[in-house]
Amino acid sequence: MALVTAYIGYQFNHRTKKRETFLKELNVSYNDVYSPMFVELSLIEATEEKEEKMRLIDNFVQDYSGKNSKIRLLASSFLLEYFYSFLKVYLKYKHEENRVNEHELLKMVTGLFLMIEDEYWNAHDTIYEDHKQFISDTFTNPFVVLLSSFFRVVYHLSVFIFWSSLIVLYFTLTQLVSPVEWFPIWWNITSSVLLVSVSVAFMAFMMMFREILIKRNRRESKLVKSLKRKLKEKIRKWWRSLRGRS
Repeated sequence: MALVTAYIGYQFNHRTKKRETFLKELNVSYNDVYSPMFVELSLIEATEEKEEKMRLIDNFVQDYSGKNSKIRLLASSFLLEYFYSFLKVYLKYKHEENRVNEHELLKMVTGLFLMIEDEYWNAHDTIYEDHKQFISDTFTNPFVVLLSSFFRVVYHLSVFIFWSSLIVLYFTLTQLVSPVEWFPIWWNITSSVLLVSVSVAFMAFMMMFREILIKRNRRESKLVKSLKRKLKEKIRKWWRSLRGRS
């Protein structure tokens, strides 16, 4: 029990410190880079008139390519590298303005917009992840809030027990291949599999309570949106075919 308590305490303190540092850096990136870039790129993507679109791209490059540019605050190395590739394509287009270079530039702009859009919303969801939970706790019975906090602790305990049971299973299997003296004689593979099964059931049970009690401020993923859209289309086609038969 002392080991479990020490583990939970260590994990909590370690994760709290790392999360505080991460959120501090993310807030800076969100306010200084992701948000303004997302607004500018959204406007560029929504503009259809060619001359206005190119003017907006020029302004965008001026904003993020100078010495004092905050583009360095982009957390993703891949995205930062893509941005510099975009700059090369932009300079290529300015050097020789033709349809091929223009098409390549607009393609890079669209790619940059999609990546910045993801970074922007991911940062927003992370920073304001507990927004709904805090609002809910404010207007919820204090006893329910306390119960919710208790279940969060028990959930993390269930995760610890699950991973511990897998480690025990690993050493049990190792014992069958290469026995060691210090391993308990009374412990066998059946006991180990039973422990894993119970820990899985316990964690699944706690995950159910976690989903019920914890409110997350998250958007639907693109995959979920796509599946819903396809499902609606199939239902619409099925309904039309059904009406056509009647």
